[in-house]
Amino acid sequence: MTRIITLTPNPALDYSVEVETVAPNRKLNAENVRVDPGGGGVNVSRAAHRLGADVLAIFAVGGPLGETLGALVEAEGVPARKISVSGQTRLSFAARDRRANNEYRFGLPGAALSEAEAAMLLDALDKETSAGDFVVGSGSLPPPADPGAPRDLWARAAAIATRRQAKFVLDTTSGEAEALAEGLYLIRKNKTELSTIAGRELDWPDETARFAQEFVAARNIERIVITHGGDGAIMASRNNFVRAPGLNVPIVSAVGAGDSFVAALCASLMRGDNDENALRRAMAAASAALMTPGTQLFDPDNVERLMRDHG
Repeated sequence: MTRIITLTPNPALDYSVEVETVAPNRKLNAENVRVDPGGGGVNVSRAAHRLGADVLAIFAVGGPLGETLGALVEAEGVPARKISVSGQTRLSFAARDRRANNEYRFGLPGAALSEAEAAMLLDALDKETSAGDFVVGSGSLPPPADPGAPRDLWARAAAIATRRQAKFVLDTTSGEAEALAEGLYLIRKNKTELSTIAGRELDWPDETARFAQEFVAARNIERIVITHGGDGAIMASRNNFVRAPGLNVPIVSAVGAGDSFVAALCASLMRGDNDENALRRAMAAASAALMTPGTQLFDPDNVERLMRDHG
């Protein structure tokens, strides 16, 4: 049975709180405190698991915060392989100002990862990956403890996926150039990032779609997905592109929306949905995540409702 296997070298223990208003130089009383496992691939595995996909989360854990993160993943019933590292797992913090309806997000740096620790993560990936699996590299890279490590971690993960005849999906802004040289099944960017690559502002959606197709044709990848907030998303291959519109939902928190998008996209493609339906379900999952407070992931019932209402 095929799985979505996520690799997360720099996960986080996510805290979220609400305050009446954010103001400087005063003590703020926090309410509605949540603690959730987080960080790129961990969230992708959690979200895909909620959608009924078979998953495996491979991630680094270090110190008491890492122990807590691992226990929270297990409490959700998400299959996991935890790789112990010497550094402390990082914290990520989000605070919502109820009066102004603004959210403030702080990501702390992760502990340095050594070459030996990076090799343990990749060895676990190599042993777990089978033909047809979706391997998702997602999130930031921690700082290197050794020269060169873990800058090439995504490239090495892509090489493993290729050797195992799996599909490698990349959703990150660090170490992507090295991974592109190895070949990818899919990469996700937002419109601003794609415009930066193009060296000019790209109009949405037609010019963005055309450049996305050029990007795929010039590189060893099969698909690229471009997201643009409330304007929706585009998925382009060499000879085709599809578009899914944005959904009008009440926005409570943006935490986890991008990871939910990737999870739903991979789960849909893995079960054989066509590109258009997969992209629509990804938008529905991201929109459902926007409706939940703090670091809480989406309610699967909301994903299905949004699919029905916007079919």
